[in-house]
Amino acid sequence: MALSQSTNRSWAVPPDIVPVEFSPDRTPRVLCATDLGVGSDAALSRVQQIARALGAQVHLLHVVDLASTARATGRRRARTQLTIDALSRKIAWPGSAVQGSVRASRRPYRAIADVAIEWDADLIVLGPYRRRLGDSFRGTMAERVIRKAGRPVLVVNRDATGPYEHVLLASDLSHMTGGIARVSKQFGLLEGARASVVHVPQHSLGLMLYLARGSESAVSNNQRARSRSASEQIEAQLERAGLNGARVSVFSPQTSPFRAIEQVAQRGGSDLLVVGSSRFPLLKRVFIGSVSNEVLRGMKHDVLLVSPAAARRARRRAFMGNASIQKAEELQVFEH
Repeated sequence: MALSQSTNRSWAVPPDIVPVEFSPDRTPRVLCATDLGVGSDAALSRVQQIARALGAQVHLLHVVDLASTARATGRRRARTQLTIDALSRKIAWPGSAVQGSVRASRRPYRAIADVAIEWDADLIVLGPYRRRLGDSFRGTMAERVIRKAGRPVLVVNRDATGPYEHVLLASDLSHMTGGIARVSKQFGLLEGARASVVHVPQHSLGLMLYLARGSESAVSNNQRARSRSASEQIEAQLERAGLNGARVSVFSPQTSPFRAIEQVAQRGGSDLLVVGSSRFPLLKRVFIGSVSNEVLRGMKHDVLLVSPAAARRARRRAFMGNASIQKAEELQVFEH
């Protein structure tokens, strides 16, 4: 099916908008959980690129499975720690703070989430998606981690050759549109990138089939009206997130949400997809399916997953950062 677009302009973040909104009193923290398998180098390269741009601390984590005895588990952790230490030195740059640790657990997602919470990470980075039995029902590793940790999770499926060039945000017109935009901006992922939005209402296909019973002109008019309405709502949400929504390109393919994202990503050459996850992922997956789950399992792009909890956290961070900046500016004016 053809794509419908509300405007012909793609957009980039204006140079006067600062992409990083962390409090000046706190250094951002990026946790990279690596399984040391094939493709893990891409995640490490991406972590280095993001962390350098943010001036962030980095924590490398590997989770080993529990052995039959505590002594065997201890030896396994000690051997792996040497590898993690070597990787930490490899990705470090002058003036950086990179540390590494090894945990033992039968449930890696819990160990990753626990470290993220204990260390107060702002972003969790995982290596490429690896298919596991039950992912479509219980959720992927990224979904399980974000569900427990409440931090945005970046899944790196491709080699990192530089900053992202085309970021595609998936919107269902909920408040999460502003949330995923704010998180993307906060971590500098929109800096210098072309960005666009694909409007993916959950029931768009069913509605179009219903409307198809009417005349061709009525269906066409309805599609245009829906596209204009979606564009206006998305523009307002992006403005509230601190972006120039007037320059956004909104695509509204009349197909299923996953197919809509797939079509726009492929035709636009997107290298990063940003999607929101449900507050009730298991319940939603059982009854109507999960778009984020389909994207994580079915697409080979890098994917930034943002939950409602992660979006709220980013909003609080942005508020604290802006308040600190305002206070500093007021103090500077007072001193002069």
